[in-house]
Amino acid sequence: MPTGSAPITAAIWLALLLMMGFLLYAGRPVLVPLTLSILIWQLINAVSARLERIEIAGYAPRRWHQLVAAILVIVLALWFAVNLIVRNVGAVSANASIYEANLLALLPRIAGLFGLPAPESVGDLMEQIQLDVLIRSISAALVGFVSSIGLVALYVAFMLVEQETFGRKIDILFPDSARAATVRVALHDIESRIERYLWIKTLMSLATAGLSWLVLVALGCQNASFWALVVFLLNYMPVVGSFVGAVFPALLVLVQFGSFGLFFLALFALSVVQIGIGSVLEPRLMGNSLNLSPLAILVALAVWGGLWGIPGMLLCVPFTVILMIVCAQFESTRALAVLVSASGRPEGDLPHRLPGDAMLPAPSRALPG
Repeated sequence: MPTGSAPITAAIWLALLLMMGFLLYAGRPVLVPLTLSILIWQLINAVSARLERIEIAGYAPRRWHQLVAAILVIVLALWFAVNLIVRNVGAVSANASIYEANLLALLPRIAGLFGLPAPESVGDLMEQIQLDVLIRSISAALVGFVSSIGLVALYVAFMLVEQETFGRKIDILFPDSARAATVRVALHDIESRIERYLWIKTLMSLATAGLSWLVLVALGCQNASFWALVVFLLNYMPVVGSFVGAVFPALLVLVQFGSFGLFFLALFALSVVQIGIGSVLEPRLMGNSLNLSPLAILVALAVWGGLWGIPGMLLCVPFTVILMIVCAQFESTRALAVLVSASGRPEGDLPHRLPGDAMLPAPSRALPG
């Protein structure tokens, strides 16, 4: 490449990135429900695949039986979450002003605990903290999720109807058999990694939320079920989710009871739950299946959080996996995939190249149908 063309190429890439970022930000009302529907569709197929292994008195469920059972499982889980949100969001919003008043009374004691003088203007300080705004924003985000359920369900229904034609469409789009095989392997790699991530993360989030609920109930925290659901969702948020999931409920215990003893007890118990599951059990189960650099996850968390807010922070890990696998298929973008990966080998079992940037699948890998 001529030396003079390098700045032009860099400017083009920068313009494309800025344009893509703008489109992602401007299109988030459409793209967020669509992305959630893709993950739910993937989860339905994953549950359906697990049901294939079940045999009752020698009878194995048929394909449509598996899909119906998987849909019922997902629908029941969503119904439980929506019902919990609807029943608690009003009470949580009403308690927000009470929490703020209790925190207002606690501020002089907190200052004295650290040997600091009481704030000169407690009211001005509370205007900066705005605890009620924070709690209501969490409630509004969950209400927004409930309001988009109908659109997400519509997307998922059409995906389930059309998924049998995806294989034929790949063959039509890529007449060359080698390229079609490459696309199938890449899609299968994306599917398997995200499926494993969703399975393990969901199970670990359920365990974390369940144990956190037990801690909050034992301490007498109001709306413990609602905050356990918040902990469940926060657990999908890498790095900061575990921290917020331990500190925020403990702060709620503090402002509800005004007791530092109960606050530290809640903080300790919730931290043990988060560290035990998130830092000990989950890495053992997850292994290196995602192959993502921790730094790349932090950057993705900041970027997607800036573009899509809380939904972007929850979805940043699947997005980064997809980005890494897709970029690994082309010579021009493979450097980015190497930087994003943890091991430096983003393609995993796709080491052989084809002319024209494509990657040749390893012979031992079974191609999805």
